[in-house]
Amino acid sequence: MASDTTPKVNGTRAVKEPLGDVLHIIDSRTRQHYTIDVKQNAIDASDLKAIKAPKDDEHPEYQNEQGLRVFDPGYSNTLVSKKKFSDLSYLLIWGSWPTAEEAQKYQERLNDVPLIDESVFNVIRSFPKNGSIVGMMVAGLSALQSSDMDAIPAHAAKNLYLGQPENVDKQVIRVLSSLSMITAAAYCHHTGKTFTPPRKDFSYVQNFMLMTGLVDESTGEPNPRYVDVIERLWTTVADHEMTCSTAALLQTASALPDAISSMISAISAVYGPLHGGAIEVAYKSIEEIGSVEAVPEKIERVKAGKERLYGYGHRVYRVTDPRFTYISGILNELTEEASKDPLLQIAFALDRAAAQDEYFISRKLRPNADLFAAFAYKALGFPSNFILPISIVSRTQGFMAHWKEAMEGKPRIWRPGQKYTGNLNLKE
Repeated sequence: MASDTTPKVNGTRAVKEPLGDVLHIIDSRTRQHYTIDVKQNAIDASDLKAIKAPKDDEHPEYQNEQGLRVFDPGYSNTLVSKKKFSDLSYLLIWGSWPTAEEAQKYQERLNDVPLIDESVFNVIRSFPKNGSIVGMMVAGLSALQSSDMDAIPAHAAKNLYLGQPENVDKQVIRVLSSLSMITAAAYCHHTGKTFTPPRKDFSYVQNFMLMTGLVDESTGEPNPRYVDVIERLWTTVADHEMTCSTAALLQTASALPDAISSMISAISAVYGPLHGGAIEVAYKSIEEIGSVEAVPEKIERVKAGKERLYGYGHRVYRVTDPRFTYISGILNELTEEASKDPLLQIAFALDRAAAQDEYFISRKLRPNADLFAAFAYKALGFPSNFILPISIVSRTQGFMAHWKEAMEGKPRIWRPGQKYTGNLNLKE
C-alpha cells in the first residue's frame, strides 16, 4: 500500500508541496509539521518564517506575524514616543534610561565635542552647491577621520576598540556630535545659508536646528514647538533592527576599523533607492502625480502593473506600520504648516484611496512611516532633498548602539559563505 508522503500541518496538507529534498521540522509546542526545501545542500532562512508561535495570552510580546521571532523586529512590539532624543539614544547605546544626572552628563559630553576642523568644512565646500548632500556627509566624515589618525586602528597598528569600552564610548560621542555638524554644514553649503556653530546650552536637536538655520526670525533660536516635533520623530525612527544599512555597518565593523569607517558603509547603503533613498523616490513620484484629482488614475495604473506606488509596503510590516500611526498624529499637529504643501494633500488622498481599495487591502500594502516622516520634515521647512540626510542623523543613535555592541564581542570577521553553482567539469 502506497504511503502518503505529502507534508501535513496538523493533519492537513501543507500549502507548499516539496519538489525535491526537504528538511522536516516538528514544532514541539504545537506539533505542527513543516517542510523546508533543501537545494544545493542549503536552506532559505526566510522559509523558517512559516513557523508560527502558539497562542499565548499571557505573553503577547512573544507573538509576531512574521513567524519565528527575532528580538523585537523593527519596533513591532515597542514604540518609544514619550522620551527625548537624548534619553532614547542613551537607552539604545548604554542599555538603560538615564537618571537626571546621567542625562545631564551625556548632554555635556555631546556639547564638549569640538567644532569640526576647518579642513572638514573645506572638503564639504569643494562640492558643487547642487551636489549630493549625502556625498558631502560621507566626504566630511572621511575628512574628520583623517583629522585624528591615532584613532584609526590600522594606522595605530593595534586594536583600539574591541573590548575597550572607554575608547568605544569616546568614538560614539564623537560620531553623534560631529555627524550632526557635518550634515548641517553640508546643508548650509547646498542652500547658501550661513553655518551657525552649536551652543553649549542647547540640546542635541536644538543645536541641529540652530546649525541648519531653522530658527525663528524674532528670537534667532529654534521654535520650541518644532524642537518637540523633531524630538518625537527621531525617537520614532531611532533604530529598525537589521536593516540593509545596519548589516553594512556591522559587516564593516567586524574587520575592527573605527566607528567612522563603519558609519560610512551604513550611509552608503542607506543611499540606495531600495533603502533610505526610497524616501526621495517616493516624494518625487508623488510630485509627478500633480494633483489630488489625478490620484484615481495613478491608483489604476498601479493596479494594472504599469507603475509602482512608492512609499507603500514594508519588508517587516504587513499591516499598518505602527510608526505611521504615531507620525500621522504629529502631522495632525502641523495642520497649518502642512496645508501649505499641496504634495501632502496628494499623499493623504493616496492613503485614503489605497485604504479602501481591495487591491491594496488584499496585498496588505500600507503606508511606509518614513514617507510621512518626510512630509513632517517638509512641513517644518526642510526641502525634500534634505529629508534623507536628516533621517541618517536620526538613525545614527541606532547605528552607534549596534557598533558598540559589536565591539563587546569576540574578534570574528563577517565572511558569508557562498554556494558555487557553476560547472565543475569544464574542459578546454
